[in-house]
Amino acid sequence: MRKVDTSYLSHDECWGVQINGLKHCQNCKWIGISACEGQNVRHTGYNSKGYRIGDEGVIPEDYNLNFDKSPAVQ
Repeated sequence: MRKVDTSYLSHDECWGVQINGLKHCQNCKWIGISACEGQNVRHTGYNSKGYRIGDEGVIPEDYNLNFDKSPAVQ
């Protein structure tokens, strides 16, 4: 069984696509309608925390600093 560290997952986006990868969307009934919570993940390839989402799920090694939405520390 595969284990996923949920700290890499964005709570405001589709967990199905973040855990199972972009292939999850192939059979999803929400794709293409406003109820789809994975639209940004599908378009950018990253969740809102900045972790890349591949065909098999979250890739923690591919963190993108440009997606960091925390306020700048001064």
